[in-house]
Amino acid sequence: MNNREIYGPSGQKWAQFRPDCAGIDLFSLNLPAPWEYIYQNHDVLLKVDQFGPVYAQANPPGGIQLFRRENGQKFSNWAVWLQSDELEDRKPFTNFFRPLIDGSDPSKEPQDLKITFLPHCASYEYRYQDLLVKTEFFVPLHGTEIVMKLRVKNLRKKAMGLSVSPAFVPYVNPAQLAPWDKYEWYLKSGVGREEKELFWSQLLSSTSDPGERRTAALWTDSEGLCGTEISYEKFVGCGDLSCPQSVTDGSFRMKPEPAASFGEYRGDNAIWGYPPVYAAKYGCHLEPGGERVFTQVICMPQNAADGGLPAVDDVKKPLVYFEAPAYERKKEEARRHFSALCRKNTVRTGQKDWDYFINNWLPLQMEWVASLDRGWPTAMRGTRDCAQDYTAMLSIDDTAGRVRLLEMLSCQRSDGWFPRQFSTEGRTGRHDLRGHVDAGAFVIEFVYEYLSYSGDSGVLDAVLPWLDSDGKNTVLEHLVRAMEYYIDPENLGEHGLCKIGEGDWLDSVNRAGVLGRGESVMVSEQAVMCLQYMTEILENRSGPSATAVVYREKAEEMKKNLLKHAYNQDGFFNGIFTDEGKWIFSDQDPDGEKRPYGPANWFALISGVVPEEMRKSVLRVMELLKCEAGYRLYWPPMGEIPIRCVGRAASGDAPAGFAENGNVYNHGAQGFLARALAAAGNGDGLFDVLQWLLPYDQSRHPSNVVLSPPYAIVNCWQELPVFRFRSLFSFLTGSVGMAQRAVYEWMFGIRPTLEGLVIDPCIPGWMDSASVEFTYRGKRVKMEIRNPNARSCTPEKVELNGVSVFKTRKDPFHFRTVFVLGSELFQDGENTIRVIL
Repeated sequence: MNNREIYGPSGQKWAQFRPDCAGIDLFSLNLPAPWEYIYQNHDVLLKVDQFGPVYAQANPPGGIQLFRRENGQKFSNWAVWLQSDELEDRKPFTNFFRPLIDGSDPSKEPQDLKITFLPHCASYEYRYQDLLVKTEFFVPLHGTEIVMKLRVKNLRKKAMGLSVSPAFVPYVNPAQLAPWDKYEWYLKSGVGREEKELFWSQLLSSTSDPGERRTAALWTDSEGLCGTEISYEKFVGCGDLSCPQSVTDGSFRMKPEPAASFGEYRGDNAIWGYPPVYAAKYGCHLEPGGERVFTQVICMPQNAADGGLPAVDDVKKPLVYFEAPAYERKKEEARRHFSALCRKNTVRTGQKDWDYFINNWLPLQMEWVASLDRGWPTAMRGTRDCAQDYTAMLSIDDTAGRVRLLEMLSCQRSDGWFPRQFSTEGRTGRHDLRGHVDAGAFVIEFVYEYLSYSGDSGVLDAVLPWLDSDGKNTVLEHLVRAMEYYIDPENLGEHGLCKIGEGDWLDSVNRAGVLGRGESVMVSEQAVMCLQYMTEILENRSGPSATAVVYREKAEEMKKNLLKHAYNQDGFFNGIFTDEGKWIFSDQDPDGEKRPYGPANWFALISGVVPEEMRKSVLRVMELLKCEAGYRLYWPPMGEIPIRCVGRAASGDAPAGFAENGNVYNHGAQGFLARALAAAGNGDGLFDVLQWLLPYDQSRHPSNVVLSPPYAIVNCWQELPVFRFRSLFSFLTGSVGMAQRAVYEWMFGIRPTLEGLVIDPCIPGWMDSASVEFTYRGKRVKMEIRNPNARSCTPEKVELNGVSVFKTRKDPFHFRTVFVLGSELFQDGENTIRVIL
């Protein structure tokens, strides 16, 4: 099957991947669902789809949204209406072609349609009624500017008069308002002219806090301007945004002269308390073959220190994007940046489609996910989510990891517990304090990985406050308290396992431990793993210590408890012990079902709880969870017979096949499984699971079934009526980070540790050779693997720069012998590792 070209069920060509980058061309608007793509530079984030911009947020994920579509809105709030009395069809149409005002055929498409998403810019191009229309969106490498360029060209043999009406609906508010608020109540908007026409909106503070005030500005061309509108209601008139009366009748209420200055509010140029719009009308004359370029730039310049309007000089900075040479130069800078991003780590396995996706799309989506923070554009980051995402980002950029690490630890409670979500405003912001208990385990692993990748042991001495105390302690003390939380007798249940509180990783089990009795098998397995990480951190810092000895003893004690109480007679691990004293995800659930749960079994393998002789039995769970879309999270679904003391998964409040309830929940079902298979040395299974986790293979996840784009790593594939195996949430998932780590850490076995770089590949037995390029502690490395004996793991020989490596260690989790390359052995310039399996 050709995975580079995507076809609909009727044979229409929907899309084609670009061969040399994480880019794609779309050839139809009639895709089965929105195909979204992201542009971001950490200062601003723009989401687009085939119908144009979806939303933009400054300073994601906690900043204000500059504009956005509302729920159920299909078309963009930033579009340009085109109309000419000299065209055959005189009805206005947009630069994205839709919405169509006549509405006679909602599936109608223009000629020569091509929508191109490249990492550095998006373009929308088509031909309609002798007019060539091309729109480009660009986000520079820094700053809050988003540039739109519209190019219209007359393809006729005679001149044409054209009306061009760009319209932008500003939102300029936090993503989530109080139920009693409306976004327009806090906006004070105006239109005027400096060097070009300018719209702006001030976001005022509902709490009278100058620090909450913001300003957004949109620059637009002045040449040919013949009318403007600042009131949304006046602009749409008797219509709506898909059929605005100002466009259909050609009448704009406001004339561009006399123009006010930036920040000047008069009765004839401003609006507040009611919804604003930035709308303009231009008249232009196009000779045969003639063209005209229209430019608009939205931005959020920095307010004055007192929350007042920004300095005019700062507001004017985006005017540089009206100059073609400067604009093209900025685009080229961005293109080179993303090209370098996708070359920082590269793999070659001979599997062309797989290599293409891993080398191009995976690092780009890691960048997106880190900025989206799972896509909730709110003022909070999920602690577990952020820890997992930035653990995966370390192989691309470890400097950002330090920032997130310090943010999370500053929001830790002094007893060691972490909030479910922490505020992007820091410890004094609003946090999600639901009693989930798993976040600390992910944070400990993140810190261990950060130390291993960066070598930045000095971070352990950084001094940070607590969520509930202004007293400060070192990062190391924060870590110790996080670990102590899991072994505190008050937080251990009757089986000696970690209490689950309001929840662990599986959010749909939210009432198993609210009364204080329930226990989590997965968190207990994570605690075993974290006890090993903390032992290494302590001993690497100051040698043997009494605390490290205690942690080793506690790890062995918890392993024994897991094997004694959670390992069931059917040969797999139960998942959760509830407040009612019942095991669920077990060989005999309270509703009479045998219901294996993947993550409890996968982390048993990952953490080294499972002795070698029991691995086959535990891995048998894979067979019970396999389906047409990969591996389910657990099976069968819950809820047909309600089970007490579980939560929404078993109460009937989460329908079977929805979200986490018995479907292919990509992150935990396949990401954790890939890691477990690496621990078990099963390279064939690991590679197969990775192909199920990734979206591009049309034989596994056909685009006309899953309805999401073939490049988008998704949250899950659901099993619901009408839309069986349709995906949920593109990019908003831990699956991206799991895939990044699965490829480099678990399949190629490039695992930085505190002791040095461990080489521990686990490739498919049929893969006779492979290579990977990466960076370790700032040094470039190329690793070549030769597999003459069709094995998966446990190298016979490892060489670094032509010298045999003799230092080995027994891995503390899977117990195989691995090679260790000290960081001091790597030289400046290119390093070569040769691995013989």
